Amino acid sequence: MILFSLTILFSVGNASAQTVKVSLSENKAPSEKSILVDAKVYISMCVSEGKVKINGWERNEIRAFVSGGNSVNFEVRKKNEQTRNPLWVEVVGFEAGNNKNVGAGECLFGEEIELDVPLNATIDIKGNASETNVNAVSKARVKFQNGDIFFNNVAQGIEATTFEGDVTVENSSGAMNLTTTTGNIVAFNVNPKEIGDIFKSRTTSGAITLQQLEFGQTEANSSSGSIRFTGAIQNGGQYIFGTLNGAITLSIPQSSSGKLNASYGFGAFNSELPLKNVVKPNTSKTQSLTALLGTSGDATLNLETFSGAIRIKKQ
Repeated sequence: MILFSLTILFSVGNASAQTVKVSLSENKAPSEKSILVDAKVYISMCVSEGKVKINGWERNEIRAFVSGGNSVNFEVRKKNEQTRNPLWVEVVGFEAGNNKNVGAGECLFGEEIELDVPLNATIDIKGNASETNVNAVSKARVKFQNGDIFFNNVAQGIEATTFEGDVTVENSSGAMNLTTTTGNIVAFNVNPKEIGDIFKSRTTSGAITLQQLEFGQTEANSSSGSIRFTGAIQNGGQYIFGTLNGAITLSIPQSSSGKLNASYGFGAFNSELPLKNVVKPNTSKTQSLTALLGTSGDATLNLETFSGAIRIKKQ
């Protein structure tokens, strides 16, 4: 193994000079480590670069594998007082060529970064990544600068942020907060774990597609993109869908009911389901209406687009 160390001194404008140390290594041997942990372990990790895969398995053990990057190690932050098994483990990197930890929280990098974790684990990762897949864990918190994020079979809630990339969630439950700056959001077959769980999704530039959601409180907002919802309207549910530039399409059962508030600016409105008590304010600045959908007003639907159409279709 050959290690090169390069120190770069630079300044920008009137800012003071800063020093950056860059380590280059020809060490491409995979790094693998494992540790026995508590079944409900909390796992934190920073990733500077790499394709990340996290899979739940039926072992009270963490196995970490990195190929084409730095070495991997574990920092135990907290233990179970009774069993002494780790309750909080931070997955950290070693600088290639050194046999000591370069600091807690050191980011991992590599071509592939894989973690096998207990099914009841909570995952908390941040940094940069090319693509991230999280499957079969209890909770997940992911915040990256770029890259697509995929979740499947997460049992008790998701928080996800990527500034450049798509967010996709399937077959999961619990409170959800999904955000991307440039990218699409897709959620399929997701539901609350507890009463009061909220589903929130927001993108600055992208479309939002929601199918088979069972949340009583659902929010979807896009600055520039369409919003599509397919599924049943929950009794007493509150739905807030808004976009500045895009269409809003709801494909819902004919038996759906609720109070509808629709604002569609310079766009159009169309409903295949019958509406009652339709009221259209007389104003030239924007187009809007309020109406009763179905037989009662158990649910509330607030739909708003500045430049686009609002369509309600029979599922």
